[in-house]
Amino acid sequence: MADNPDPAPAAGGGPPPDARTGQRWRRWGENALTTGARLSVETGQWLSRRWGQVVALLRGMEPAAAFGPPPPPPGRLTERRDAELAVPAQGYVYVFHVRASLMWWSEGLRPEDLSWHAHYFQPHAVQKLTRLAADLARTLPPHRAGDLEVRLQRAVDAADWTFSRGAKTVTCEPEIRVRLDERVRRALLPYSERLVTLESEYELHLARARRAEQLARRWTGILQEFAAGPVPAAAGPTAEENVVDAVRRMTALQKIAARWVEELLRDRPRTDESRPAGRRGDAVTRQPPDRARDVPKQPGPAAGSGDAVAPDPDAPRQA
Repeated sequence: MADNPDPAPAAGGGPPPDARTGQRWRRWGENALTTGARLSVETGQWLSRRWGQVVALLRGMEPAAAFGPPPPPPGRLTERRDAELAVPAQGYVYVFHVRASLMWWSEGLRPEDLSWHAHYFQPHAVQKLTRLAADLARTLPPHRAGDLEVRLQRAVDAADWTFSRGAKTVTCEPEIRVRLDERVRRALLPYSERLVTLESEYELHLARARRAEQLARRWTGILQEFAAGPVPAAAGPTAEENVVDAVRRMTALQKIAARWVEELLRDRPRTDESRPAGRRGDAVTRQPPDRARDVPKQPGPAAGSGDAVAPDPDAPRQA
């Protein structure tokens, strides 16, 4: 096949079209090479500056620590969480308010692991505590919050509060506080105030009785020593009779004081656990008898002749 003939020259004597196209490509290539070279130089300068900055920064830093085994886990960690619950009392009219302080602890867990496990097992612990409190509260009257607190704490101490998930174990230690229903507290407030007043009066009467007994014993010893010694001649014939009479009077006073103390101790309110439920505190509502008027004045050197003295049943009658 014959080659194509040369294209006819363009009109006007100019270069042919193929020559013009080649010149345009040549100029475009030259421009591209020039632009690429310029960009390469600028990029190299920018990278050089950044590399110098990175090297300067690394030179001012401490060398990184070598990789080693992870640090050992901490020892025993604790975390406290509180819970409030209400359980019905006997009769299902009033409730007991139970405040539980749950102390979570574990050996070998990290703080974030312990916090996660405490949050995860908190509903389980509250549910278990609610079941124990409800079983005990429904058998007690609504005013015996103290008894519920003692029994519930014993039940909590006897239960198992260890929770496990996988290979990790946490333990909970609940601390219990029980409060009365607000309606029950308002109803018991006057009774409690009266109880405090009676207890104070009882302690006052008991202190007076003990003081009277001590004084009677002291005077009895003094008079007995005086009666056993020689009587001064200037005292007169009636001195010995007066001393003997004073001894008898003080002996009678001592017996009265002793009997008074015995009656007070017998009337003391009993709060032991041997009394049947519901009758505790019955003896407290009885006010101790005021026997201050039955105790005669203490005889002594300044005692008057009008002091009332109880007769001594063992003393012989004087003619």
